[in-house]
Amino acid sequence: EDPSSKSRDKRRKKQEREREEQATRAKEEALLDPERAPETAEEFERLVVSSPNSSYIWIKYVALHLQMADIDKARAVCARALKSINFREEGERFNVYVARLNLESMYGTREDLMSQFEEACKLCDPKKLHTQLLGIFEKGDDAQVTEQFFKTCVRKYRQSCKMWLRYAAFKLKGGHAEAAQRTLDRALEAVPKRKHVKLISKFALTEYRQGSAERGKTLMEGVVSSYPKRIDLWSVYVDMEMKHGGPAAARAVLERVVTVKLRAKQAKFLFKRWLE
Repeated sequence: EDPSSKSRDKRRKKQEREREEQATRAKEEALLDPERAPETAEEFERLVVSSPNSSYIWIKYVALHLQMADIDKARAVCARALKSINFREEGERFNVYVARLNLESMYGTREDLMSQFEEACKLCDPKKLHTQLLGIFEKGDDAQVTEQFFKTCVRKYRQSCKMWLRYAAFKLKGGHAEAAQRTLDRALEAVPKRKHVKLISKFALTEYRQGSAERGKTLMEGVVSSYPKRIDLWSVYVDMEMKHGGPAAARAVLERVVTVKLRAKQAKFLFKRWLE
């Protein structure tokens, strides 16, 4: 055999070995890089062993299986995560439950979704989970299902301003202004009186942003008339009028406030707003 040919073969094999070694070193260095995102199931397995309480890593692992359209494996990772995360890590467990609800919403049946939701409510803050599931339903395209779940929420948490306000916002977003007003009326009957001012003023903000600025203004007029010394309410009113009515409308509200007898600190705050 030609000596020069043997020499070329040796060089070629040596170069191939060097390339393989370089590739291996690159992979090893990448695995040691804490900033690098894992890309394979094997890499995730190493991570969840070293950080078993990290919901972030578990949820990324779930996403990897979803990207490969392997729904059963994604579910299995969720189940493993809930078994692995320490029961004291309530926030981390909650995050995984929410990920599982999103998974079932996208790839499972309604029965699967509600089954997971009921299980999660036994082990996590049920009110927070109701709020999360509301968000999932609102992102969907079934208004009837969302409406039904809102009814469940306000019945279960009838003294919660946030639930009622969210329900009213849902009505406004759907173009049902009268239904939103009826929701406010029901809320006022359900929540404690000490929350009424908060409820009405926040509903007024929702009207300004998602409904009618005129209806929002009418509600704010009622609130500041009943509580003329609540500078925080006047301030909100001024902000809304500035955004939706312009400087002249905001100035008209400010001019009315200066006629109210105020403490020095309140007057200073108001004067600063006037200058703005």
